[in-house]
Amino acid sequence: MAQRWCSCLFALFFVMPAWAETRDGSSEAPQAQYAYCTGSDGPAEPSQDSSKPLVVALQQVSAQLRAMPYANSSDVARQNTERFLTGLFASSWDLANQLAQLDTPYFGRSARIEGMPGLYNPDNVYRSALLEPDGVYRVYGQRGTHSELTFQILDQYPIIGLGKNLMVVQPDTQGAKPGKSFEFYLGGQKPRGKTWFALPQNAQAVLARQSFGDWQETPSTLFIERIDVPKAQAYKNQFAIAAASLCQATKLWAETYVPMIARATKVNELPMPRLSAAGAGGLGGQQSILARYRISKDEGLLITVRKAAAIYQGIQIGDPWFVTPNTLRHQVSLTAKQARIDDDGFIRFVIALDDPGVPNWLDAAGNPEGYIFMRWQGSQQPIDAADAPTARLVPIASLRDHLPNNTPVMSAAQRREQLAQRKWVPQVR
Repeated sequence: MAQRWCSCLFALFFVMPAWAETRDGSSEAPQAQYAYCTGSDGPAEPSQDSSKPLVVALQQVSAQLRAMPYANSSDVARQNTERFLTGLFASSWDLANQLAQLDTPYFGRSARIEGMPGLYNPDNVYRSALLEPDGVYRVYGQRGTHSELTFQILDQYPIIGLGKNLMVVQPDTQGAKPGKSFEFYLGGQKPRGKTWFALPQNAQAVLARQSFGDWQETPSTLFIERIDVPKAQAYKNQFAIAAASLCQATKLWAETYVPMIARATKVNELPMPRLSAAGAGGLGGQQSILARYRISKDEGLLITVRKAAAIYQGIQIGDPWFVTPNTLRHQVSLTAKQARIDDDGFIRFVIALDDPGVPNWLDAAGNPEGYIFMRWQGSQQPIDAADAPTARLVPIASLRDHLPNNTPVMSAAQRREQLAQRKWVPQVR
């Protein structure tokens, strides 16, 4: 979705898995007549409460999610399902708000840190604005100190579809340095002396992706303004639009995408890194790995990977709904800049339910099963078989036997200090 995505949505900001190749949903705006997930009640009459479509859709989606086997499998699963529902709901409402203001677009943003569908990457800030294919736009801002900045033009609205990458604009390749201003134009006639790009046919959204190597890097300031004169918009019931978005997002993520990747991914085994599918919204040039983990309380999954020559290298884990757990309470992600790198040039991560006392612990946040996502952006060369990461399930009692002898022991106080570095991020980004 893209405020913060949904992102969810990229809040709209949805963190859409970069390698996804299956597309679902339509790039058309959700229509009021589809406000109810079942369609049994039909659109609200003018004399009815205008909020009814969203109230009914929320009740139906809640019942649908709670009826799924995983939702009631444990207390943690019930909490995850509740957070997933809140993420779908909030992102759908954000989308409806942006659709009501296509004449004055903005890069949406929210401070949510829980429940965002699409395995939101804590090391990225996703902000998206909605477009009209015949619009003319100026995008500008000031480059932060973070690792990479890209703008992807998509043919679907975040949250309700996995958009195709129509075009990518990279201010970094045009000389945008940290602390410096940048500007480019989209659509219409090329302004004299300006950086300009033709707006691709069927363009529906622009997704700004800021990648961070550590928590101290600063974000970019981003702005978008529409400089043509758009047609006047007719009144639309935002509750009905949000209801339609909620139903479509639920269909995409809960009914289609999550079951698909559950079938397609292996457990406790990492495939070779692959190039992201730009045709499904992935970032061109990025390599990634998606897998699942399954551990017991007395086991840990040891992941070993070489430190790569890349602008950004990171790993994160998510729950069975493909949602990132609370990123402030739990160390669910680490970058190559944040992690301890051993003397042999390798990074060793350990996914475990309880703190095993190693620097690169990935906290499963109470989830004995979940997803693993690894990314390499701006690599100087593709990750080959010799440098591909490996995974090994080991008993926690003998974990130290599988680590270098000089691996430090993290005390409880040191862990608290490590986690404290994460807590200020939502306030500054």
